[in-house]
Amino acid sequence: MEKEFYKIFSLIFHKPEREFVGYLRNGFSKDIGFLENGAKSGFARFLDENRLKSDEEFYKMLAVEYTKLFTTAIPSVPCPPYESMYREKEVMGNSTISVLDCYNKAGLRVLETFRDLPDHVAVELEFLYYLENQGYNEEFNAFMNEHFSRWVPQFCEDIEKNDRIGFYRHAAAALLEFVNEEELKKNQ
Repeated sequence: MEKEFYKIFSLIFHKPEREFVGYLRNGFSKDIGFLENGAKSGFARFLDENRLKSDEEFYKMLAVEYTKLFTTAIPSVPCPPYESMYREKEVMGNSTISVLDCYNKAGLRVLETFRDLPDHVAVELEFLYYLENQGYNEEFNAFMNEHFSRWVPQFCEDIEKNDRIGFYRHAAAALLEFVNEEELKKNQ
């Protein structure tokens, strides 16, 4: 898998900012050229369906859907983006501490200004990008096996069931395909 996958998908699963809309409209399609055709066409369809929206309308649509899926919803958040919520049904569980330990062993520290949890899917994707970029194959495989692949498939299924606009559903399908490919590689 292209190492850029991790960087791009980390952006997708971070809380969207207004600049992200510009990227989606001017560069995203080119950057995801390595994805299989189904994923590319899903994103292309989504972008085409929303091309007439102003940047502000497009941003608000993404921000509202992100909030609904990943941060606040009544009666509960349908797709919490945290490993510990899937593995232990609590925030800041043992898996979060283990993830932090992986970051520390790789020489990384979470910035004090960072305002989310270290086991957020976007942060784990950034970490996978770092490991791949540095050529830390053993650490990459260990993190995939011990962390990422243990919870992300259910996270993706939850997104597929709950996304109302399609963008995150396309992202979840591509992310699930990635995890499945990594599992196949491991079993060969």
